[in-house]
Amino acid sequence: MSSQERLILRKMDFPDSAREALPIIENLIIHRNKHDIAMDLVAEFVFRERKDDQSRQQQKQAPIPRLSSIEEFQLVLALCDFFSRPGPDATRNAVFFSLFGGSIGRSSVLNKLISTAVSGSIAPLLCAAGTWMQQLGCTSPPSLELAQCIVKDFVIFSNKPSEQLKSLPMVAPRFAANFMTAVTDLYLNGGKGQLAAPPDLLLDVITEWVSENPALCLASQQPMALPSGAIAMPVVTPLAGLIRWCVLSLLTTDRQQLYSKLHLAVLQSLLEATPPPTTPPSAVNAQHLGLIINSLQTEMDAMLKGGKSLNEEFIHCCLERFAQAVQVGLTSRCIFGNIPQLVCRLETLPSKNKLLQIVINANKTV
Repeated sequence: MSSQERLILRKMDFPDSAREALPIIENLIIHRNKHDIAMDLVAEFVFRERKDDQSRQQQKQAPIPRLSSIEEFQLVLALCDFFSRPGPDATRNAVFFSLFGGSIGRSSVLNKLISTAVSGSIAPLLCAAGTWMQQLGCTSPPSLELAQCIVKDFVIFSNKPSEQLKSLPMVAPRFAANFMTAVTDLYLNGGKGQLAAPPDLLLDVITEWVSENPALCLASQQPMALPSGAIAMPVVTPLAGLIRWCVLSLLTTDRQQLYSKLHLAVLQSLLEATPPPTTPPSAVNAQHLGLIINSLQTEMDAMLKGGKSLNEEFIHCCLERFAQAVQVGLTSRCIFGNIPQLVCRLETLPSKNKLLQIVINANKTV
């Protein structure tokens, strides 16, 4: 890019400068040796960041805000227009990564952008966001913050689920699957302190998603359109998190009719996850199932220390749901990792449960 072109952009008012800069940035990203120049343009003309912002980010400090609320809104509209244009998915994903990466200073724009994309069912933008979440990690802080924003905008501040949220799996299945992976990490997670159940509306929506399309949980396993030379990160499906919800919910909430429906849908998803005979399993990590055992043991110990008696019916239901999920997962060959260790860990749970004992005995030689 010539200094003359840069000067022309500097003379433009915002957001016109951002609109004009975005196609130039895309062109520079396609030519991989121009990536540094593209990133400079992103900082200066898209987010209007000061030069000292980069050093602040290196020190893990938030950049000094340069965009007002109105300018953020204008930028969101410009980005919606830009990402809605036809073009290769790999290029679109590369531009999205260049804009947002893992930057903590741009999360406000990102969250507003994706919330707007959900409202408008903007598939290309949601597909790019789904790839971004997967490459960054669905349980990474930026992905979790984005998931919390979607929950706040479409669940907490709503009386009923919007049609756009309900239809999200049809518009952008990868984004919907990765969103589920993120939100299952936010709720009923014993590893993050006190168990907090998901909002009823969120549970309703996710149960409907998985019940109507059991294969949705595997959408993140579909091939991604990445730029040349990029390496796809390991896939984490929402299945282990959904199993945790179904199991631990019995200790925290009485909405069991809906959780029972979700449990059946998850079992169907596990059957859908059966890989071809020559393909290794990849849907559920045995280590993630082991974390559910940790949570169960922690909750039961806390109940006993608090002077509460363990409700036998609830504990049996917890163990039965868990045993069913593990057995279906093992039968369908969708669990990977250290399965013998998982079976050994199952033996540390109360053995009075007959179904759990059957599952342990049936898989001791795995």
